[in-house]
Amino acid sequence: MTSPNVTVNRKSKLKPWGMGSLVVTALVLCLGPVLMVVGTLQINADEDLVRTGEQVPGTITEFHDRSKASDRRMKVEFQSSGGSLHYEWIAVDYEQHPVVGEEVTVAYRESDPGHATVLGYESDGVFLRGVGTVLTCIFGGIGIFLVICYLLGVRQDRKKLDEQRNEGRHGVRLK
Repeated sequence: MTSPNVTVNRKSKLKPWGMGSLVVTALVLCLGPVLMVVGTLQINADEDLVRTGEQVPGTITEFHDRSKASDRRMKVEFQSSGGSLHYEWIAVDYEQHPVVGEEVTVAYRESDPGHATVLGYESDGVFLRGVGTVLTCIFGGIGIFLVICYLLGVRQDRKKLDEQRNEGRHGVRLK
């Protein structure tokens, strides 16, 4: 026979929906840093292309001036050293105001003229790195807030438990 004061260990069972939400939370927490890394790698690849790639003149043939930053793009056509015509869509910053027909310098890899960048204009990696930074700050901040709340809650629980123990031993509450 067991006494009424015996503590029974009960394992909490993680429900299937709980596991799913845990996986989604982990993915969202990892998304920001992954985007930051991918964006930085793209920026570094474009900087390397500018330093080591073939540089030729190109012409801006289209410019989409949109209010949404990720939609501000221009199309640049250039001719590779092999004589074939290529084009590249390039992200445009808000401070930049390209004009259709304007000449720009295009850097491309001789082995792959389809991968090119325009000198003086931002890389597509800038947008990804920015989104990654914002997501990391938001979800990292939420995570830190939840950890602090949890730790404060554990501290309060310990105080209550200590008070209950002190009352049980002496019958009088000690301060």
